[in-house]
Amino acid sequence: MEKSETPIAAAKPLVIAIVGPTCTGKTRLAIELGQKLKTLAGKTAEVLACDSRTVYRHMDIGTAKPSLAEQAGIKHHMLDLVDPSQVYTAANFKEEGEKVLTALISQGKVPIVCGGTGLYARVLLEGMNIPSVPPNEKLRGELQQLVEEKGVEALHEILEELDPDSLMRIQKNDVFRLSRAIEVSRALGLPFSQAAGRSDVPYDLLWLFLNVDDRQVLRKRIIDRLQEQVKAGVVDETRHLLSRFGRSQALTNAVPYKEYLQFLDGQIDLDTAHEEAVKHNYQLARRQIMWFRANKKAINICVDKSSEKEQFEISMKEISLKLALQK
Repeated sequence: MEKSETPIAAAKPLVIAIVGPTCTGKTRLAIELGQKLKTLAGKTAEVLACDSRTVYRHMDIGTAKPSLAEQAGIKHHMLDLVDPSQVYTAANFKEEGEKVLTALISQGKVPIVCGGTGLYARVLLEGMNIPSVPPNEKLRGELQQLVEEKGVEALHEILEELDPDSLMRIQKNDVFRLSRAIEVSRALGLPFSQAAGRSDVPYDLLWLFLNVDDRQVLRKRIIDRLQEQVKAGVVDETRHLLSRFGRSQALTNAVPYKEYLQFLDGQIDLDTAHEEAVKHNYQLARRQIMWFRANKKAINICVDKSSEKEQFEISMKEISLKLALQK
């Protein structure tokens, strides 16, 4: 009797993920890799933005959204999906992002997922499943009124009862995410943190983590970018967004828009708004570093210890190894 041969499992399609804190050159590297993959490896690549702010239309300068020129160099997906007045959740991102990945892979292309929103990366690439719970506008209004009357600590008390694990993970002043965790927990009748399950992902993932060892370098990069955004008109952009869409969650929860909203309200002067934007962006970057550092599969590339050329060469070497293993 002939021995039956064990079928060789088909290689999973390659997906490249470029992640890390703000101001580390993720977009630049994604575009450069995407353009060179065709020449060096015969592969067409397209970028899938993984950012909770660039999904919003008209929020361009303050989110450092890839410019039209950059998008012309390589096709981008998951940008400008909804207006700032609309709610867009991680569950929405997972659903739409998976469709993009499936389409690109079916066309024989290499997706490059690029961005710094850790939760979005996790739901899309690590099989984290978030229950789809529609917005409860009545509850949101009640929670917002509670915050205005008693402060954000009132939300902490509610979430401490419903889901203490989520309370520990959400930034203490992030009213939107605190409210959303309360909303989902109440709708499902169980803690939001327990409702998020996991499933296997059908991709061969290459994680490239652009990191910064020297935090002063990171702070300077943040200051330099903000100065560029100010010159480009981010204050006027904030004024326009406020006039057109009102005080939406997208604006009041995003740096540097929330700081310039305070300036436009007369609560702080412009110099203080600049300082607050730098401080909050730096705090965001530190949280992003902690989030992505937990991924033990990521290739750590310190941008303060390597040139852009070296970052590209390291990345291409890792990509080439992945592609070679798939043959």
